[in-house]
Amino acid sequence: MNLLARFEGMAEFLFTGAFKKGAARLQPVEIAKELVKAMLKNKQISISQVYVPNIYRVYLHSSDWGPLASFGDVFLIELSKYLFAEAARNGYTFLTKPAIELHSDETVNPREMVVEVDFDDSIDVDWGDEEREEEKEQKIQKEQEIKEKETVGELDWRECTTIFNEYAKPNLLDQGLIGRNSEYFLEIIEGPDSGQSFSLKDAEVFVGRHGQCELVLHDPEVSRRHLKIALGENCWWLDDLGSTNGSLVNGQRITHLSVIPGDRIQIGQSVLVIRRLTPA
Repeated sequence: MNLLARFEGMAEFLFTGAFKKGAARLQPVEIAKELVKAMLKNKQISISQVYVPNIYRVYLHSSDWGPLASFGDVFLIELSKYLFAEAARNGYTFLTKPAIELHSDETVNPREMVVEVDFDDSIDVDWGDEEREEEKEQKIQKEQEIKEKETVGELDWRECTTIFNEYAKPNLLDQGLIGRNSEYFLEIIEGPDSGQSFSLKDAEVFVGRHGQCELVLHDPEVSRRHLKIALGENCWWLDDLGSTNGSLVNGQRITHLSVIPGDRIQIGQSVLVIRRLTPA
């Protein structure tokens, strides 16, 4: 039995029972099937691994989204665990545990869905049933250091307080970057939103048509989540998020590229330029 057939059978068993009422709405098992299809369709084969997307964004009409959203994270975690197990059984590799997102979008028809996928090794998905290994190791190491110092009589009382604990120190580097970054802004020089500007005060900015993006464009040729702009060292990094029409910088199509103030960033009909505030 192939992967998809086996998944559909198991998904029917896991997700159908509690949702038989109100069958006029989109059922969780249908979402599960579409997720595994998206996983298989977008696998990437490297020299020694087969990678599958670890981010799945599901866009639903509000009439379908509402009942599912009421279950909170429980349903999303179950989907995440199942995708993880299916990938492991078939030798596929995730960059991290898979993250499932449900979004309400009135442009999607009732009982239909749009699934967007992405690869991102920076996310951290918490299933709520285990400590993160890094934190656990740090805790064990810290406890061991304290025990060793107690044994030789070198324990400093300050090491046992939050005020002097190194993990409680504020991230001054990040604060400095945000302060410096607030001097820059994104200006839209062409497209439906021409003439508008957006402050680049955050370390990351998502650009697209969806209302949850930091910068929402009213350009029909722009994808729901089209582009990510992230602060780098003396530059900004652009990542095309698998958009339909692509992203261009100075006329060249890109997937991942650094830019500086003055470069022309084109997505759909819109052209954006990073500029620095001129002192008054």
